[in-house]
Amino acid sequence: MAAINAGIIPLGNASNQNSHWDLGSSFFFAGTVITTIGFGNISPRTKGGKIFCIIYALLGIPLFGFLLAGVGDQLGTIFGKGIARVEDMFEKWNVSQTKIRIISTVIFILFGCILFVAIPAVIFQHIEDWHTLDAFYFVVITLTTIGFGDYVAGGSDVEYLDFYKPVVWFWILVGLAYFAAVLSMIGDWLRVLSRKTKEEVGEFRAHAAEWTANVTAEFKETRRRLSVEIYDKFQRATSIKRKLSAELAVTSNHEMTPCKRTLSVNHLTSDKETFSPMTKCESLYLNGLAPHSPNEEIAIIDNYK
Repeated sequence: MAAINAGIIPLGNASNQNSHWDLGSSFFFAGTVITTIGFGNISPRTKGGKIFCIIYALLGIPLFGFLLAGVGDQLGTIFGKGIARVEDMFEKWNVSQTKIRIISTVIFILFGCILFVAIPAVIFQHIEDWHTLDAFYFVVITLTTIGFGDYVAGGSDVEYLDFYKPVVWFWILVGLAYFAAVLSMIGDWLRVLSRKTKEEVGEFRAHAAEWTANVTAEFKETRRRLSVEIYDKFQRATSIKRKLSAELAVTSNHEMTPCKRTLSVNHLTSDKETFSPMTKCESLYLNGLAPHSPNEEIAIIDNYK
């Protein structure tokens, strides 16, 4: 009871046992609430404190979002001016715009990492007596608002300056703005990449559709042309066949004499009988042919004459 009345929280590890509700600790606690980090080394214990913390979080977190956006814009403007100078310098060296943007982005990220990650990690390493890995671990976990609470700046058995925790919270504010700017930049890259990918896919689909339409049209045209050619060849072949048949018929008619044509008719009408060789030369009977009646004999003689 004496510890609680003195503002000491007798819970958790040794570092948490020295968390007092002084002005600096209260300011630091308020900052961890609205930034949603919530280390957990300091927390309200009374009903009134819990009710106030609920109301403060519901109102403070959205307002802090607007504040963070404004700080991020100002920070981006400051960095943008420096990057613009760097881009102007590279433009004088006739460097392509793509390379200039890549170089400027890398410079922005490296400078921010040095200013908000590397330098604070070195400072925390010396003040909190942490290992290098632990210091970088605390910086990254804090600026990403994860806030496990296993490492907390200002929570050790060390006598800190009065403005130490407010300065730490200010670093958190600016660092969060920087990380928000980096995440926004990454989001813009992804949107641009997605837009380009969609445009490329759209162009590919358009080319594919055009190619398919051209191939289909060519196939239809080829099929139509082949059909026409085949039909023409068929018509020509039919016409040639008819002409040849007509010419053969005319030729055969011209080659046969009237006597032969008459004899041919007599031969067709007497294909069921077998005739003996010619017996009457004066009647001009042909070998194997003989008239059935005197009229046929007279016709044969007359036609032959």
